[in-house]
Amino acid sequence: MAVSTKPATQKTGHARIWHTPTSKAALAWLIFAAGYTLIFYILYAILLHSTSRVFFGPFYDVIFRCGVMAYIMILGVAAYSLRTRFFHGLPWKAQNWVWAHVWVGIAAMLLALLHADFRYVLHFDCSGLDCVTHANFGMPSLYGLIFLSLGGIVGKLLDRRQTRVIAEDSASNGVGISKAIVTRQKDLELRIERFCAGKSAAFKEYCASLLPRIGTISITMPVLPPQEQHDFQLVSELLTEHARLAASLAKQTHAYMVCKIWRRIHMILVPLILLVITYHAVAELIGIMQHL
Repeated sequence: MAVSTKPATQKTGHARIWHTPTSKAALAWLIFAAGYTLIFYILYAILLHSTSRVFFGPFYDVIFRCGVMAYIMILGVAAYSLRTRFFHGLPWKAQNWVWAHVWVGIAAMLLALLHADFRYVLHFDCSGLDCVTHANFGMPSLYGLIFLSLGGIVGKLLDRRQTRVIAEDSASNGVGISKAIVTRQKDLELRIERFCAGKSAAFKEYCASLLPRIGTISITMPVLPPQEQHDFQLVSELLTEHARLAASLAKQTHAYMVCKIWRRIHMILVPLILLVITYHAVAELIGIMQHL
């Protein structure tokens, strides 16, 4: 009985070596943030610049220039930092909190721009120190929020890029991630040490000089006794692999440190900028309450 077989088809392109499951919360938070922002921009366009104003009173400027709601959204964005550091038992996956942090943070920045009537961005009407202290440090609060929002977007893209670098290197080095590389290197070092036992001084010096190398190494035959030349070929292969893994480890460590440094800078700036924004919000609210 004949069995028909189909020729194997060759895959085109590069197979994707990593994949992060898409969270449904990403789209949900995007729709919420976009819709919420759009509502206030429509109110701003229709009510604030219309000839017949519908709303009056001391809270009119705060509500329809979005100061209060922007600050509430900022507090919601800050809740992500509390979740990652202290309250790990809060509901939802960490990925859902990340997307809420991203989209709500962008929405808060857009509402803050509307709250400031795009002052300090599209137009300036002050000079000197007055720009900094005007409206209870309104300009530093706005610029700080813009910096955090744009910095968060850059950090998200940077994190994706460095994650891809680590994943691609882990798939190509034949060992895996950094922990597996360190384990493999220790095994190679033990095998190299066993090869060096009982060998000549030239053999040991050669191994000792090349063991810390990173990347490719050039194998130059030292002057060795004939009985050590076979072991020299074997130990040269081990040294070459050790150097290659050292380069891979350095690449992954660099990618990890880039993300780690960005996170530390971001986490240091968040409480400082949030403190300035809180001062601005509380001082403005107190000023309005005093005029009631």
